[in-house]
Amino acid sequence: MKKRISVFLISILLCLACAFPVWAGTVSRLDDQAGLLDAEQQESLSSTLDEISERDQVDVVVVTVNSLEGKTAQAYAEDYFIDHGYGQGENGDGILFLLDMGDRNWAIATHGYAIEVFTDAGQSYIMDQVKPYLSDGDYNEAFHKFATECDDFITQADEAEPYDVENLPDEPFAVGINLLIALAVGLVAGLLVTGNMRRKLKTVRKQDRAASYVRQGSMNVTRSNDFYLYSTVSKSAKPKNEDNNGGSSTHTSSSGDTFGGSSGKF
Repeated sequence: MKKRISVFLISILLCLACAFPVWAGTVSRLDDQAGLLDAEQQESLSSTLDEISERDQVDVVVVTVNSLEGKTAQAYAEDYFIDHGYGQGENGDGILFLLDMGDRNWAIATHGYAIEVFTDAGQSYIMDQVKPYLSDGDYNEAFHKFATECDDFITQADEAEPYDVENLPDEPFAVGINLLIALAVGLVAGLLVTGNMRRKLKTVRKQDRAASYVRQGSMNVTRSNDFYLYSTVSKSAKPKNEDNNGGSSTHTSSSGDTFGGSSGKF
C-alpha cells in the first residue's frame, strides 16, 4: 500500500513539473558556449548579471556562440531569448547580448520594458563603450562593461527618462575636454582682470584725438568735419534645425514577439 502511494505521489510531482515552465530565475544568465571566459571569470560575471537582473527586475543576459546556425545574429539572439524563457514580469522584460565568434558578429535583443529603456541611440552608446574591449580580445571586461552600462540605463529609465539622443551620458573623453575648457576660460578671465589692473596703473595713455596733444590756447579750429570711411559687416550662417529621431525601433521576430535591438561586427 505504501509503495503504491509513493508511486502515485511521484507521478503527481512529475506531472506538476511538466505542467509548469521553468522559471527564468533558474536559467543561467550567462551561456559561454564559445569558451571565452575561464571558470573564475564565468562565476564572477554570472554573479554580476544575476545581481543586476534581480535588483532591476530586468533580465540582463550574455551569450557567446561559435556559429549562428544559418541565422542572422539578430534572429539568433531573439530566438535564444524566447526559447530559454528569459524576461521578467508579464511583459518579459529583458536584454540579451550575443557574441558570435564564427564571423565576429554581435547583437542586442531587447524585450518588454527593455525596449523602452534601451533606445537605438542608447544601444549605440553602449556598444561604443564595449567594442574596444572586444577588438582587444578582452571579453571579460567587455561583458562586465555591458552589464554595468545596462544597470545604469535601467536606473536612469526608472528614476527619470531613458537615455536617448538628447541626454546620453557624457563620454569619458568629453569630461576631460570640459575640464580643459574650464581651465582655459579661467586663464583668460585671469589675464583680463590682471591686464585691466595694469592699465589703471599707467599715468601716460595713448590719446585717440589729435587735439589732446595741442597746447591749450595755442591754436583756434575754425572748421571741423567727420568723414565716413567704411564699415565692417560680419555674417554667420543660421544653424539648421534638424530633427533628431530618438526612441526605439521595433520589429516582430520569427516567434511573433516584438523586439528592439541592433547588431554589427567587431
